[in-house]
Order: sequence, then C-alpha cells, then structure tokens
Amino acid sequence: MPSCMRTLLERYNGRIRLLEAHDHISREIVSTVTGDEGESFQGIWISSLTQTTYLGVPDTELISPLERASSLKWLRHQPQHQSRSRLCVAYDADNGGSPPEIPSLVAKLSSLGVSMIVIEDKSVNGPGQKVNSLAQTSSSQRQADMYSFAEKIQAFVTASIATDMVVAARIESFTVRAVKADPEEERLSVRDALEDAFRRAECYKKAGAGAIMIHSKRPDPGEVLRFLKEFRLRDPSTPLIVVPTTFGNTPEDTFYNAGANILIYANHLMRAKIHASSKFSKVFLGEAPGVFMHDADLWSCFANRNFGCLLRKLKQGENLDDEAVRYLEGAQEDAVKNMVAVAKHLVVGDMSDVVDKRLISVQDLLEINSRQVTVTKGLFDNMTEEQQS
Repeated sequence: MPSCMRTLLERYNGRIRLLEAHDHISREIVSTVTGDEGESFQGIWISSLTQTTYLGVPDTELISPLERASSLKWLRHQPQHQSRSRLCVAYDADNGGSPPEIPSLVAKLSSLGVSMIVIEDKSVNGPGQKVNSLAQTSSSQRQADMYSFAEKIQAFVTASIATDMVVAARIESFTVRAVKADPEEERLSVRDALEDAFRRAECYKKAGAGAIMIHSKRPDPGEVLRFLKEFRLRDPSTPLIVVPTTFGNTPEDTFYNAGANILIYANHLMRAKIHASSKFSKVFLGEAPGVFMHDADLWSCFANRNFGCLLRKLKQGENLDDEAVRYLEGAQEDAVKNMVAVAKHLVVGDMSDVVDKRLISVQDLLEINSRQVTVTKGLFDNMTEEQQS
C-alpha cells in the first residue's frame, strides 16, 4: 500500500477509522475532534452520497467521479494540527467512471492529496443509472462483469503508479442480492453471494487491488462478519474495509477481531447537519414564514429539506437579505454543534442514542438526495476555491 495508509495501519496496529467530510468545516471537525483518552480519526472519507447531497444532485452518477473531484478544492489546504499527523483521504469513486477519464481522475485526486481511491463493482451504463447500495431498490442494480471490472482496476493501478495512492475494490455481492421470503432460499442466496464475493476478491487482488471493501445494507453485520472471518483464513494480510452504516451499534472491536482493518463512518456528518438544520428551520419558520420564498433556487433546497446544499448556496450567495443572513448564521451554528457532538460519540465508538437524537436516518438521507435541487449545467462554474470552503 502507499505510505500514508501503510504507515497508519502500522502505527495503529492494523486498525484505523475514517469519518465522512463534505466541506472545510466537516473536514476540520474530523481533524480536531478527540476523545477523553486521545482517540482520534485517522482519515477522511469523501462519500459520493454526501458529496452529491451537498451539491444538490442525486447520487446516481448524474455527474462523473471526475466532475465530483473537481469540486474538492477545500481538500487542497488540509490543516495539520499540532501533535496530529496529516489525515489520509479516501475517495468514493463510484464505479470508477469512464475508462478514458481514469488518468485524469487519478491525477486530480493525487493533486488533492487523496491516498486511497475506492471503486465499486456495479454495472452503470450511463449518467443517472447508478442505484445507491443502501437503497431499498439496490437489488435492481446489476454487478459488473468480474473480469471487466478487474481490467478497470488495472487501469487505475497503472494510472496511479507515480502517485502515493492505493486502489481499493468495493464488492457489492451482498447489496445487489434480492432478499428471499423463504428461509431456505434466503440461506442459499446468502451463501451464493458470499462465494461470489470471495471469487471477486481473489480476481481483484490479482488485478492489483491493494485493499478490499465488503459492503452490506442489512440491519445486522452477519454476512459481513462471515466474509471477514473466512477471508482472513485465506488471506492474512490484505487490508479489509467495512462501512457499518446500517449496523452502527455493533462494537468496533467486533469487526476488527473478525479481520477488518479500516472502518468508515460514511455519511454521519451530513446526517447530523441536516438533522440540526431541520430542527432549527422549524423554529425559524415560525418567526419568518416567508424566508426564501423570493428565491426559487434556495426555496427548492429548503422545501426538499436538503439543508446541506442550502447552507452551501447561502454561503456562496451575494446580497442576502437580513432574514437569510440570520437563518444562515443560526442554522450553521446548530449544524456545527451537532456534527461535533456526533463526531465525539463516534471517535470513542459510542453510538448509543446518536441515531435517534442527532442523526436523520440513512433512508431519509437517500430520499432527500433523490430530489435534484441544482441543475448540473454550470454547477462548478462559479464555485471558486474560497466559496467551496
């Protein structure tokens, strides 16, 4: 693996954690939050779901991984705090995008300091065709042909030879599986998906993948834990990545002891931001019921509860009226407080009551994300580096 991830895994005995960030404020939270005993996050996760929510478009590859990467200028000046090493950054690249764009994508991410790029083995035939892995309809998404995807891995590895970057393969065998009503059929379906995941892992490693992510949308970690344990019997060294979004109350040591090396809290800060902003908005509407009614762009974000995108647009806006300024200041303050509180829970591995009290649900986030509130044409034209931060 490249030095950043390898060094972190060695320093932390093969157990590191990443937390999602989508702008410079959330990045700062990941960088600075610590636990009472010095616990900290070792890296940042750039999630396609939260980044597209922030931009105001659905997480369907409506915009390409390269286009998303072009909006990450806030990563370029990552702070390095006293007594804290620079955080590694992992980028969620969906299915990797168009093969001709792979060299440009790798070069762009390398220039931003990204040290791991994760590509998922879904079959996406064009813009807007991706189905999020946690969506209830995820079984409608076909998996990519294993060997064709291996060629894409090889293309990423070749493009990253001169960079400090690892290419990780994300296996979707569990998320594209349709749950069966009959218990015996369900058991066989899980078994088949597990065997498929093992075959793909071996194929992807041979193609050059430096790490394997195993993903699941079940409310319990059973199929992930089984994969981890059996994979470790076959391969004691390849780094394994887990995203415990739908089974977040499972203790972290359960995954580490089963063989995981990297845990990613993939969307929590955006869910915390929207939760706090939503509560603030209900109170604010009582005082200023007509806020944003004069601006169709802002009202679309507000009415669709995409407060991640709304706060971005307000910060980029010019000539805001007094009500809009007051809204921005109040909503931003509450959002930051809630994101910090969530990060403090996560950094010590404590998820008790966090989901109910401080986060919107994953399905709620998916519903919000599905409503496009920004046109894609010219989306990045006016996003200067200062505005993106």
